[in-house]
Amino acid sequence: MMQSKPKLSPISKAVFFALSAIAASAHAQNTVAAAEPVMQRVEVTGSNIKRMDTETASPVTVLRRDEIKATGANTVRQILDTLTSFDTSAIKDDGNTNSFARGASGASMRGLGTGATLVLLNGRRISNYAFADGGKDTFVNVDSIPADVIDRVEVLKDGASAIYGSDALAGVINIITRKSYQGVSVSANYQQGIDPNIGKQQTVGLLAGYGDLEKDRYNVFFNVEGYKRQGYNLRDVLNEYPAWHKQISNTAFGDPSLTSFPGNLNESTKGIRQAVKGCTTLNATGLCASDLNGINQQSDPSERLNLYSALHFKLNETTRGYAEVSYSQTRTDYHPLPFGMAAGSPWSWFDGNAKKSQTVQKPKLPANSAYNPYNFPVGIDYRFMDDNLDWSAPSKASQYRVMAGLEGTVGTYDWEATVGRTGGDGKSRNRGAHRDRMPAAIVSGEYKLGGGNSDALLASMFPEVGTDADLSTNFIDAKLSGEIMQLPGGPMGFAFGAELRQEKMSIKSLDNVMNAEIIGLGSLWIDGQRNLSAAFMEVNAPVLKGLELNGALRMDKAPNFSAHVSPKLGARWTITPKLLLRGTIAGGFRAPNIPETLGKVGLTGFYNRQIDPKRCATATALRDVLKTGNATDKLDAATAYNAGCSVSIPVMISSNPDLKPETSRSLTLGFVAEPIKNLSVAVDYFKIERKDEISTRDVSYVLEREGAAGYADKMVRNSISDADRRFSTRAKQLAPGATGLDWTAGSLQSMLMSYENFGKTDSQGVDIDVNGRVSAGEYGTVSLGLATTVALKLRSWDIDANKYRPNQVGKLGNPRVVSVLSAAWRKGPLTAGVRVNYISKQELIKNETATEATSWGEAGCRAALKGADLPCEVASDVRTDLNFAYTGFKNLRLLANINNVFDQPRPINVRDGYAMRPRTLKLGAEYTF
Repeated sequence: MMQSKPKLSPISKAVFFALSAIAASAHAQNTVAAAEPVMQRVEVTGSNIKRMDTETASPVTVLRRDEIKATGANTVRQILDTLTSFDTSAIKDDGNTNSFARGASGASMRGLGTGATLVLLNGRRISNYAFADGGKDTFVNVDSIPADVIDRVEVLKDGASAIYGSDALAGVINIITRKSYQGVSVSANYQQGIDPNIGKQQTVGLLAGYGDLEKDRYNVFFNVEGYKRQGYNLRDVLNEYPAWHKQISNTAFGDPSLTSFPGNLNESTKGIRQAVKGCTTLNATGLCASDLNGINQQSDPSERLNLYSALHFKLNETTRGYAEVSYSQTRTDYHPLPFGMAAGSPWSWFDGNAKKSQTVQKPKLPANSAYNPYNFPVGIDYRFMDDNLDWSAPSKASQYRVMAGLEGTVGTYDWEATVGRTGGDGKSRNRGAHRDRMPAAIVSGEYKLGGGNSDALLASMFPEVGTDADLSTNFIDAKLSGEIMQLPGGPMGFAFGAELRQEKMSIKSLDNVMNAEIIGLGSLWIDGQRNLSAAFMEVNAPVLKGLELNGALRMDKAPNFSAHVSPKLGARWTITPKLLLRGTIAGGFRAPNIPETLGKVGLTGFYNRQIDPKRCATATALRDVLKTGNATDKLDAATAYNAGCSVSIPVMISSNPDLKPETSRSLTLGFVAEPIKNLSVAVDYFKIERKDEISTRDVSYVLEREGAAGYADKMVRNSISDADRRFSTRAKQLAPGATGLDWTAGSLQSMLMSYENFGKTDSQGVDIDVNGRVSAGEYGTVSLGLATTVALKLRSWDIDANKYRPNQVGKLGNPRVVSVLSAAWRKGPLTAGVRVNYISKQELIKNETATEATSWGEAGCRAALKGADLPCEVASDVRTDLNFAYTGFKNLRLLANINNVFDQPRPINVRDGYAMRPRTLKLGAEYTF
């Protein structure tokens, strides 16, 4: 039930009541003469006009059910990862422990982010995830959609704001379910790596339906799907990592940690570093060390329950009704390492309420402590690994959509009206160190090093922290489509309609986080609602035989900015039955969302793995010297390096109620040809230029301009810490006379930013799709496919230089070519297929900044490798998958997939380190009763 009735704009109200009147009139016509059979018109993604020819001016990729099964995908996100136009780096639930939107997987195309790709279910919006990615970007959690009920996935690869409104700048992913079902079927799939501890995934599904729409005048069906992923820890896979990962990328990889349990005394000003009395796990230098590999989670367990149900019924021969319910529960169980502290510099983080940095000194054991043998206070390196202290961090969420509508025909006109509600909630939990109680318990001695502490004390020192979220959208839409006149090439089609949405969203950290009581933990508070209305129209005009023009206009209105009109013009020209030319030009937009405009307390958190230009050179020099020392020095080498070349920066980003919408201009030009029978070739060029981007300035870009005009007030630094001085002192002992070992600046304490309309992105490329089929007579048939995306440009705007920054294509994370070659052989009940996945080589640098070039350009990379015979690029990548299906048993379908059949590792990436890609086997079965 809707909470409140949204107000219709005058345009929306006029269109909606007009269509409602048509619907009522059609419903009253209980006796209609039967029309002669005609070819059925269908609605295709990217158009509101039903048509008989599904090939439109816009390029659309379609993955059908059998093709989806052949990929071996268990989830919708895994399906999308097989598309060459999809950004596989988009947020996903596995491995996102520190994300504000952990527990979800998003969708992104063309390198433009989750906010520029619209995800639909059966042509309509579904609920966004309750949390915002980065505390800013709202997106659909595609893991909430059951894969078992999907009939096909249609991907519109050009801008579609004129059809669907906000967020469709880069394209649209329309997930289309089955329309009806009779009977009962059950399915189950099991997948694991060659090592049984790795990559376990299980899926079970039940699909049941009843009624024949033509005979019984209704059909109702429901689908329930359960999914489970089993996680694993570093210990399970430690032996899989090559030697270069530890030698180059992470010198402390797999080693016991000196931030340990029961810890080490550490007072650098007195030259003291020794194990706490009672420690039984000592390293070669006598320091206390803890093996964390058994609790260092590398893949996060997940469980999901997705339900979908649909009812279709006929009121009469011209009027039909439908209702749909979908619901999802997702849970991902993260397990961060227990809280650890290393003696030295204080903790710093940003307090969003007070709008200032907070600093807490590390606790020291007083002279009278039972653990301190000295007559003065001593610092401690310690990790809180008490047996009765649970560090698990589950993230739970639910999403739903409920809607109902009527549709029908009046003569040659089709009408439809729908009302519904989407929504969801989220709960993310963890433990955090209390800024007052934890240090006080250490200093007073109430907390016992090494364990034996009460549950009440531990709960006081490390209270539950987290964030709660809730959102909902009420919507009404209506449209009328049909034919209005005859043109030389055929009838002119039209569509017009209106839509109204009322959106609410609330995200708030728990009070102890909001009050900055938790060490190092950022907060967020968003609370707002808004009404959005739209009116749209579309015309499809076959002006000549073979030449068809399509035009669309949509006007959207949201609070705080004027109505925005998005146009689109497309053309397709069938020169011969075997050659079609097509192209589109469109304007798109994305309305500023609630987190960007209605935040009560700005997003506070950390930018991780950043290079600090004022400290990285010193950090690198210290690492290289400390690596030559003893076991303790080698552990310190990684810490020293990370203190300058892989830093975490406390940041606060404020919302901005004066933001304008993002806008875009997009262009596609291409052709579809059938040079020989059963072989089709489609080639489409695309260009998307997004303007007025809502973002914050790039962190590395701001760091390089520290102190310059316009940037002087954006960051604050700490003084040089005791730990900094200790690293320098020890390095000078190991390398007397060496230079560059003294820090010239302290660590970054905070950075202040806000959302702005200032950026632009230019994304260009070419999509190539080839499909063919060859008959081998009695030996069956062979289907062939080649899907390729060639990226030509991906450029971001330099606001200070007022020009585009250099092209990012070919740099790390942005390969030039992504391609999938597939082949399937079918004979009788047996199908066997192969998929070859290709990604072109990439440079190690991510952008053109001087810091990147110095650290990861050819010269910097070679210096870091110290003569090791390793590549200073990421080589091209090829992975081969096999799939099989057998339907020779009555009512039973058997499936098998072997992914990465040749067990080919990912190409060496000395910057990011080794990433596992095990060979996996998946077995599945579907039985229909």
